[in-house]
Amino acid sequence: MDPPIAAGVLAAILVAVIVRQVTFRGPPVWASFAAGAVATVALGVVGPGAAAATLSANAPILLFLFALFVFAAALERAGALDRLARWTVGRARVPADLPLVLFVGVGLVSAVLVNDALVLVGVPMLLALARRLRTAPVPLLLTLAYAVTVGSVLTPLGNPQNLLVSLDSGLSSPILLFLRYLALPTAVNLLVGGWYLRTVFGPGLAAEQRAGGASAPPRIPLVPPGRFWTSARRAPVLVVFPATLVALVVADAASAGAGGSAPVPLYGVALAGALAVLLLTPGRGPLLRRVDWTVLALFAGLFVVVAGAVAGGVLPLLERALHVPSPGDPAATIPWVVGAGLGGAQLVSNVPWVALQIPALHALGYGAGTPLAWVALAAGATLAGNVTLLGAASNLIVVQQAERAGVRIGLRAFVRHGLPLTAITVAVLVGCLWVGL
Repeated sequence: MDPPIAAGVLAAILVAVIVRQVTFRGPPVWASFAAGAVATVALGVVGPGAAAATLSANAPILLFLFALFVFAAALERAGALDRLARWTVGRARVPADLPLVLFVGVGLVSAVLVNDALVLVGVPMLLALARRLRTAPVPLLLTLAYAVTVGSVLTPLGNPQNLLVSLDSGLSSPILLFLRYLALPTAVNLLVGGWYLRTVFGPGLAAEQRAGGASAPPRIPLVPPGRFWTSARRAPVLVVFPATLVALVVADAASAGAGGSAPVPLYGVALAGALAVLLLTPGRGPLLRRVDWTVLALFAGLFVVVAGAVAGGVLPLLERALHVPSPGDPAATIPWVVGAGLGGAQLVSNVPWVALQIPALHALGYGAGTPLAWVALAAGATLAGNVTLLGAASNLIVVQQAERAGVRIGLRAFVRHGLPLTAITVAVLVGCLWVGL
């Protein structure tokens, strides 16, 4: 395959993505990658058979994502996410504490629920909270966007790029490895980042609430007294989802003990739980309509486009241009991978950046024996989402949802608060990973 053709296809897609993220005009990101996949096959970059084989090889990722979206849709429909959010904001003792409580609470939830689905629920809830408190909604929405980015670093379930790394890197027990290397930096970042946002947003929220004479968010119990099993019968996801999380950790530990091979793969465990929810929940049609199918279409197109970049020889050119350190130098690899992710995610968003980096790192010899490089890739690209609105799809979802309600979040405001937060969280991440060498 002629490299210029493959490079041209990839460049055209990336330009369309950048234009969309800067101007909010043009085809959505998922449509650009879907069209790019069609062009990749039509121009002979990869043949139809190779494209089908690529999708087949990456079916575990698509099935895992589908399962996560089913869980998120079912929890939203059951009202569990709304109640959890209201319980979280009720922990604030005074109005100034709200950014800290919200940041930590949402961050923890985003570790086990894919962040793109979480913000769809969070935006309307926070808009309603701002109206109740008679305060500006933008600080609360910014806190939501920053929180789902920082918290989702912790596990492969938190965001799509983490899932890509966990399933395509060759790591034998990705959940345990993510927890081993990322639990400490994520805990520190949630506390320090939450305190930073309390310092930035807290005084203004307190003053506005006093001026408006609004009451503080009410404290409610996390589980309605005596109603859990009644609710669980109507919404089986309340039982199935926690059971699936436990099963995922057990399967991951079994995989580590068996040298990387487990009787049931992680995506199989997640899919079994999602299918159980679909079978046991009345009204499966509306539940399936809540699944974000556009993200699955994005990934399907992305896999074919990346396969074209590999077949067309684009990735070797990228490797030489970026001067990637060798696998034998982890001290240099960590800051390089994190730093490259900070820049690359601003151009094409973090999911496409990670998808392009995985085969490039494999070609250089990175694999199961270099876990620090993979967790640095996932965490660095994820934290890059707090630099600008363009760094993560979840940011764009927050902006678009807010604009529909007449609330505008400017790029300048996002960067003014997000850039210092990113500097703090990235410094903590790199420092902790270096300690883990």
